Amino acid sequence: MKCSPLRQSRFPFLPTLGINIKRGMAKASLILGCLGLLFACSDSPNLHQKTISPQQLLVEGLKSPLNVHHTKPNLSWVSPVVAQSHYQIQVASTPDLLAKNTPDLWDSEKVATRRSINVAYSGQSLNSKQSVFWRVKIWYGAAGENRASDWSEVATWEQGLLNKSDWQANWLQASGNTKAAVFTPGIGKWVELAGTVENAEGEMVSPSIPRLTEMPPAQLFRHTFTVSKKPVKARLHSTAAGYYEVFINGKNVSDRIMDPGQTDYDKRILYNTDNVTSAIVKGNNAIAVHLGSGWYHEDIAFNKVRSLAYGLPAFIAQLELTYQDGTSEIISSNEQWKNHPSPVVKEGLFSGEVFDANLVVNNWETAAGPRNINQWAQARPMNNWPTASLEPQLLPPIRAVQEVKPIAVLQVKENVWVFDFGQNFTGIPTLNLATLNLQKGQTVYLRYAEWADKQGNISQRSGGGFATLLNQVDAYTASGADNEHWTPTFTWHGFRYIEITGIDTKPSLSSISAHLVKSDVEQAGVFASSSAHLNRVHDTALWSYRSNLISVPMDCPIRERAGWTGDAHAALVTGNYNFNMQNFWEKYLDDFKTATFIAPAIVPGKRTLGKAVDWAVAEVFIAWEHYQHYQDERLLKDQYESLLEYMNFGQSQLSEFLIAKGYGDWCDPVSKPGLDRVGGRGTPQHTKPIITSTALFARAADLMSNIAKIVERPGDAKKYATLFSNMASKFHATFYNQTSGHYGSQTADAMALRFGITPVALRQKVADALNTDVVKKWGGHSSVGALGQTWLYLALSDYGYGDTALNIFMQKGYPGFHYLFDDLNGTTLWERKGAFDPNGTEAPSRSLNHPFHGGYDGWFYQGLGGIRPLKEHPGFQEFMLMPVFPEGLNEADVSYKSGYGKIQSNWRRDKNTITWQITVPANSTAHVHLPNRAPQIFTMGSYTFTIEKNEI
Repeated sequence: MKCSPLRQSRFPFLPTLGINIKRGMAKASLILGCLGLLFACSDSPNLHQKTISPQQLLVEGLKSPLNVHHTKPNLSWVSPVVAQSHYQIQVASTPDLLAKNTPDLWDSEKVATRRSINVAYSGQSLNSKQSVFWRVKIWYGAAGENRASDWSEVATWEQGLLNKSDWQANWLQASGNTKAAVFTPGIGKWVELAGTVENAEGEMVSPSIPRLTEMPPAQLFRHTFTVSKKPVKARLHSTAAGYYEVFINGKNVSDRIMDPGQTDYDKRILYNTDNVTSAIVKGNNAIAVHLGSGWYHEDIAFNKVRSLAYGLPAFIAQLELTYQDGTSEIISSNEQWKNHPSPVVKEGLFSGEVFDANLVVNNWETAAGPRNINQWAQARPMNNWPTASLEPQLLPPIRAVQEVKPIAVLQVKENVWVFDFGQNFTGIPTLNLATLNLQKGQTVYLRYAEWADKQGNISQRSGGGFATLLNQVDAYTASGADNEHWTPTFTWHGFRYIEITGIDTKPSLSSISAHLVKSDVEQAGVFASSSAHLNRVHDTALWSYRSNLISVPMDCPIRERAGWTGDAHAALVTGNYNFNMQNFWEKYLDDFKTATFIAPAIVPGKRTLGKAVDWAVAEVFIAWEHYQHYQDERLLKDQYESLLEYMNFGQSQLSEFLIAKGYGDWCDPVSKPGLDRVGGRGTPQHTKPIITSTALFARAADLMSNIAKIVERPGDAKKYATLFSNMASKFHATFYNQTSGHYGSQTADAMALRFGITPVALRQKVADALNTDVVKKWGGHSSVGALGQTWLYLALSDYGYGDTALNIFMQKGYPGFHYLFDDLNGTTLWERKGAFDPNGTEAPSRSLNHPFHGGYDGWFYQGLGGIRPLKEHPGFQEFMLMPVFPEGLNEADVSYKSGYGKIQSNWRRDKNTITWQITVPANSTAHVHLPNRAPQIFTMGSYTFTIEKNEI
């Protein structure tokens, strides 16, 4: 197929025209909406606009961030042209200097490159709290034209508090009455419900009740101040060792919850900077903080192993005011602040929260102040910081992002009602108190569960109380004037069902609702198909993934809530195609640097382990995939020494280029339901850990060779390339069976193919054997566990077995998705489907919301959509489009938003013809792979291809 160029002298941003020139070949036609001839080009500039200028200016991936710490922050923009040929960035300390074309901080001058994402600032040194203004212009056009755009609009960012000495504020802790609340009957029942758990032997035990009884309340802090004039600029720098919310004059300064994100608190705590200019009034003002334990003071869960606590909660706040006349002042947390117990009388991440409305302190966060101010104690400044450093919180904050309403309410016993939300998720509930008609002193109890029997009786076994020593329970004690709503402040829950007790009349369906809670990463990808079942499979992966993004990639929301590193890389590709994970992964990779152990199995936090080669390989995988999606060389350079530490440890575990130890392909299918204890809780059944550990570390060596080249370490690049070659040869020689043509399991075959371990001449033979294993040995099902999910489907579809890959999702019976949906009533991915016998008498004892099985979802984008990065061209400025068209599917609609714009790949089948439509974003290039054709290059625009069945 050939393409004829369209003259572009008049319209330099128009795409190339592809035309069909021969019958019987795949046809391509351009949708020329730009000229108004056919349809609209979705990502093309408006021809009626008189000028072109760069758009969507970002700093560190954010719009106008207020607390940047990097000395050379990354700058990004979108160039709405076919191809940017040059850019020029100007950076100044005032917008007037830019308007005069006299930037005092940096002028890149004219730089020849198409790149427009994560370009490093390279100007003058920047100071703490400095306001910075910048703009960019580009050049574009056909060869020789070199047309200049207009300057972009001026964008801005602010440097944060770069030095410890910039903090004038003190860390504050509560003093006075910080003891546990009076042990009322309401609290007593909550302690019993939260602290009585089922141990591994099935016995009911209560080891945590003493600690729950002693648990202190959350704390309120406040401070008043007076300003004689309205400030023109007000910035509040704040954070907590614990969870906190901060108010100015009665209003919460942010919608962040469960804040700040979890870190190794003794090493670093993340802080926020908020623009609160509009909140400050002339005259009297109040700043207030509500402080809870969060991860910092979680000293009950898992306490039979070790305390997860770092100390008592604390916070720091520094409000900086600037006035029109250039003067300024700082209002900071110090000994003048006061504190008082909160009506949140009990709170813990794993136990839940108790709120006593009789203890509400009205106006505590306002300038008017509470009536009982004389009962407030003086807050206690800490002598030393609770952390080594404060760093900006640039990852997306945790928010309540989506309302979820119950679909049914069942009365399962006298005065016991169970609300079914129809979906397992991570959430916080909201009680509609006006519907409950509560009396003063009456306490409502909420128990959370992922599972209920056919009658609606819940079980909290999947919460793993025998491990955490706690159940998730909330309680609300009424004041008698409860006519609004109540939502827990310092905890979240994993659940589908909420059991409510403490009321004696049936609640209405509107008595409770909930919100999905997660780190609010922007959606980047969209997948839909003609199959309702396949769409449900995709949605199930998303519900599981979103439910486990709480500032770290968690394993499960009801049980461990831990940042298991193996879980992170098992679902890595799924996360990167569905969401913008740029700043999320940067934060998580920093958690590896502060981890206590080498090759950590969990980061961050005190519940960690080390020396886990197959799990901790996540650090290498995440760093590489981050580079592929976001083209950020700085991250690779900053992470490199930590990556070397991991690689050095991995090499120390080699024996003749094999690694024997590892968790392995965790939770692969047992032979039949109910056999979850074969070899241990998640022990691999079909693939030995020596296979997965060796294959994964071999891939790490291969990726490290690429990374070393990028960071200009040629000696390391050569060393790791040699290591990969040696490990691949040994793996193949040890595990390849010449008779059967494969390596012993689906996971082994898939990894060998996807990691480039299998010799080129044998790859089709291994793929054939893999296909036979799926179709004949497993009846169309997969036998992979968590580690094999990401690699299986491309290993099939790239070698001609797209139908087999698709059919794995469609196949009926155990252990497929129909079994999950139809037999188990699952709405999220279960830790191990075979760990539960639906015909048995026991409730499930494993997590029912485990995203590490969701690695398959990347295939919906890479396989069915065909959207893939090119190793040599990171950031998706140049990318591959190479979808498969399985017979069992009639349509796929796939898109992914990169830093350059939205890539679209949509196809539908009509009898013997497939119509494939693509959209290439501005300043990007697609390498389009039509069946049995050499790749062709397409630039910005929308295109349609017609492919006959006999051509596939």
